[in-house]
Amino acid sequence: MKILDRYILTTYLKTFLSVFVILMFIFVLQTIWLYITELAGKDLDLIVVGKFLLYFAPKMVPLVLPLTILLASIMVFGNFAENYEFAAMKSTGISLQRAMRSLSVFIFGLAIIAFFFANNVIPWSEFKSYNLRRNIAKVKPAMAIAEGQFNEVGNINIKVDKKSGDRGQFLEGVVIHEKSNTLRGNYKVIISETGELISSEDSNILQLELRNGNYYEEIVNRDARKNVSKPHARSYFDKYIINVDLEILNNQDLDEDTYTGRYNMLDIAGLNYTIDSLYVDKNK
Repeated sequence: MKILDRYILTTYLKTFLSVFVILMFIFVLQTIWLYITELAGKDLDLIVVGKFLLYFAPKMVPLVLPLTILLASIMVFGNFAENYEFAAMKSTGISLQRAMRSLSVFIFGLAIIAFFFANNVIPWSEFKSYNLRRNIAKVKPAMAIAEGQFNEVGNINIKVDKKSGDRGQFLEGVVIHEKSNTLRGNYKVIISETGELISSEDSNILQLELRNGNYYEEIVNRDARKNVSKPHARSYFDKYIINVDLEILNNQDLDEDTYTGRYNMLDIAGLNYTIDSLYVDKNK
């Protein structure tokens, strides 16, 4: 490698690495902001949080890499032009294409590395991060009842408008969707003005005591003609208690990897196999 090629490549690599680290740091902060509700209030140690960020970092590379190449190129070549280094190269008979030859080889090699990275590392990180998120969501669900959003706790989805008390045990504006073991969808809805979390956060039984509310249940008949009128049952209650067994959830292993049913967890071979399977199923 000639001195000129080494000088241009070294200058570009220094800027490239600096910009890449800065942009990756910004995107990681954005990831923390997006998933803060899944991390906060779960009593997670630093190792688990570190794994969470480690598994999400590879997915940021396809976003960070093009920006890094663009910004590094603008900064390096702008600096060359400002210091009249391009003019010096041209005066010695070196064209712009010749000066960029080492960078062209570097970018071509980087493209090949990025392809294998996207085909192997990113599906692995997607697999690990998604399973870790599912496992984190199951840790201490008594602490996971966040305000203003639905939270999955056992076989119910619960949303509260406001939490108060020293442990957040007093709830206001409670909306609960109870899952059915036989039907898909939300057929049971419970709405109450207030509620209280009776059991302690470390208990295996999560007890919700609801007050002044209504219970709605949609009745599904086997005869589809009877479902046209949307039959349902409604009742009012002064007090309603829901017990959720959390023993299985509290024993959740954060390193468990059991879910593989997402297409962004697959590499090219897996995608081709899945597409072929879908094509065969469609033609049956």
